[in-house]
Order: sequence, then C-alpha cells, then structure tokens
Amino acid sequence: MIDAAEDAVTLHLPAVTTSMLGVIVPVGPNHDPVNSVITSDHSATTSGVDTAHLVIVNGTDASSRVADIRSRLAPIDDRLAIVAINGPIGYIRAVRHGLRMADQLGLRSDRVGFLDADAELRSIEHWQVANLMLDESPNLDATSGLVVHAKCRVWETLSSATFVAAMERASGAPVCKPYVQGGAGGTLARREPFARAVNDALRLDTLIGPTLSASSLAAGRRVLATSALPCGHTPRRTMQEWTASVTAYEQSWRSLVELFGSDIEKPWQQFLDEAEQALAGNMKLLTDMRYNAALRQDVVIRVEAQRRALQAAGAR
Repeated sequence: MIDAAEDAVTLHLPAVTTSMLGVIVPVGPNHDPVNSVITSDHSATTSGVDTAHLVIVNGTDASSRVADIRSRLAPIDDRLAIVAINGPIGYIRAVRHGLRMADQLGLRSDRVGFLDADAELRSIEHWQVANLMLDESPNLDATSGLVVHAKCRVWETLSSATFVAAMERASGAPVCKPYVQGGAGGTLARREPFARAVNDALRLDTLIGPTLSASSLAAGRRVLATSALPCGHTPRRTMQEWTASVTAYEQSWRSLVELFGSDIEKPWQQFLDEAEQALAGNMKLLTDMRYNAALRQDVVIRVEAQRRALQAAGAR
C-alpha cells in the first residue's frame, strides 16, 4: 500500500495564518470536490471563519485531474491548498496527508475540519456554529452537520426531511444524533482525538467517522451530528447501494464494539427510544422507522456471521 507521503505533488499552497482552520477534503477517483469546497468556503467567509481548504486528490489519474479542479476553484485560490497523490491510497491516507500538510502550513493546531468531496453544507454558519459548540462544550470532541434528504426511500428514513422535521416539531429543538457523520456532515473536531481516530482507522481497517465516534464515547466524551447544520450528500438510490453503504459502516462499527465494548451503542439506542416516544402519534413514520431498523438488523446479522466465520478460519 502506498503511503500518503509518497508520490505527492503539491500544486498550490495558500498564504496562511495560525488562526486559519484547515478543512481536509480527500478526493478519490470519480469524485469532483468543486461544489463541496465552494459551498464550504462560502459558509466560512460569510460567517467570518478563516479557513484553508486542503484538497488531497488521489488516484492513478490524480495529476491529470488537479489542473481542472484548481481552475474551477480559482475564486478561492488564496484559501486553497491542492495536492495530487498519484496512487490509489484511499481516503484515510489522504486525510492523514492533509493532517501533515496542516501542520506544515502552520494552521490551527487545536481543531481540524473534514469534508467529503460530495458533501454540501447548507448552513452559511456551518463552521461558525460548529466552532461555538466546541467552545461551549469542553466534553465535546467533534460535531458535524446532519445529512438530510428531501426525498428518499424508506431505507433512509432516519436521514429523511420528514423524520427530521417531525422530531424537531416534537422536541422544539434541533435533532442531535450521538455520533458524527464524518466528511458527509462537515465534521469539526478537536485535533488530537481526530488524528488519533485517523491512525486507529488505518490500523483497524475501519472508517474515520465511526472510529472517532466510538473512541470518544468509550473515553466518556461526546460527539454529535445536528440538524441545526443541515447537509446534503449523495443519496443511496437503490437498496443495493444502501446495503453496500450500511455493510461498510457496520463492518467498521462491529469491530469497534468488539474493541471498546457494547456501552458505546447505548447513546444510539437511547436516541432511538426517545424518537419512538416523540413520534408515538405518527404511525406512518413509526412503521417506516421499524422497517428501516429491521433492514439494518439484517445487515448486522450478516456482518456478524461473516466476522465469526473469519475468526473461526483464523483459529484453525
């Protein structure tokens, strides 16, 4: 496996200050980060948050893609770093390269942003509000926006605008899920736990978002995703796409539960219990939620069976 520090060509570096927040944007093959970065930069500049977006383009065709990406990001050239890594290193190593770059540039050392190439921040105060949340909650390791789909199939009920709006009406407050949504939700994290989660994700072969959530919860700290910061992300349009996505997540999460213990699942179960109570009068939504839960449990059962089979094979 290629290390993210190898074969990296830096195309552009901004003039930065130590007060600037680094937002790392890993860009794999077949991804276009331009809209994601432009909307994120607009959110930051509109609300007075100094940011530098660190765009890490990787893949065998990285060098041929970065010129076009940079030209379309020309309006934010003074707040942009862009790098080509000519190899299929994966998004976690790309993020680790971004962390190194943030250190080298002298960006803020206490916090870091993480953004998917296909994420869309829909609040013009995204980074400002996320910063305030970390300022006001010393026990909060990271916060992200909440991905909300205006229209989606039943298997994404808990990310639907219908569910979020119903929960907000019932509680009179934004929906807060007890985990971060990684780059999809425009995560802002304290630097130390985020860097540790990136290294752990590489070591454990897990995803960054679940790893950050699990390790913080296991340490008695908090993470959250809030509908106060709505985000868009590529929806799963078919059951096959949804199953593949949830399988990847659960493969990570089951490994993390085994490592940290089942207590890390309690905040999510509490959220689901409270949602059931809040929506007790909405039978259509409750039915969709329970069907969604059954579909997800089927994935969990398959993932657990695969894990047991692999463990049994390794013990022979």
